[in-house]
Amino acid sequence: MIDEVCAGTKDNALLCRQWRRHMEQTKQELIQLFEEMLTQIKHFKRKTYEGIFKDCYDKYKGTVAAAARLCEEAPEDEREAVAAELALVIPDYAFEKMQALSKGKKERFSVDYNMNMAVYVVPMLTYTHNEYCEKIASKMVEAWNEKGVTTLTLGQSSYDDIAGGFKKGFCFITTAVCEQQDKPDDCYELRTLRAYRDDYMMSTEDGKALVEEYYDIAPGIVQIINMQKDAEHIYEALYKDCLAPCISCIEAGEKERCKELYTRMVRGLQKKYLYS
Repeated sequence: MIDEVCAGTKDNALLCRQWRRHMEQTKQELIQLFEEMLTQIKHFKRKTYEGIFKDCYDKYKGTVAAAARLCEEAPEDEREAVAAELALVIPDYAFEKMQALSKGKKERFSVDYNMNMAVYVVPMLTYTHNEYCEKIASKMVEAWNEKGVTTLTLGQSSYDDIAGGFKKGFCFITTAVCEQQDKPDDCYELRTLRAYRDDYMMSTEDGKALVEEYYDIAPGIVQIINMQKDAEHIYEALYKDCLAPCISCIEAGEKERCKELYTRMVRGLQKKYLYS
């Protein structure tokens, strides 16, 4: 490991100790990042996400840069090991915290922990697209799932994808369902629902209020569905039980009925995944 490589002369030993101090400091800062962002989960909404993310990134960009630098300064054949060591910090810490919780609290905190990783921690590591930070993030996601920190599955995520998701609003859940079915962004279902949103929902104050609300809650719902082991089946059921009937209602001119069905779907998902 790195200590063995550095050993040999007094100068090398000194550099090695300094490197190790930087490593331990960076590990502590990664834990601080996890803890601080955990308190921001309740603010994962369209109007607040960008500001919170960028403010906190500015605070911890030195930590992210330090993680990359630790990999860069290591001997070439040790860089993978350094990235792996850094990647284990948060999963190990979160796993120990989770083990100390009661069963009821574990279920509640599983969502918060995974959301924290998915919308804040991992996107901060990959924000600048540094090759070492992206490697750390990838290994961190892998370690999180292998350790079983929570009962949910963590996936790779990026700030651009999440921030862009908030702009899709009303059709965000439909987009996720269609992506699961390998349908393009301009598929019939999405074109139909977007036209329905713009021509009907946005024509009334009640409809505008619902669309505005969906902008806030839909990305969170999709994030949590994607963490479920049976996400594919969940999306299949949503298509069959709600989206296909909604499309049929629009085709038949039953626009108010479509709104009722879509609202019932969102409310059911909100209750199941956001307020559990």
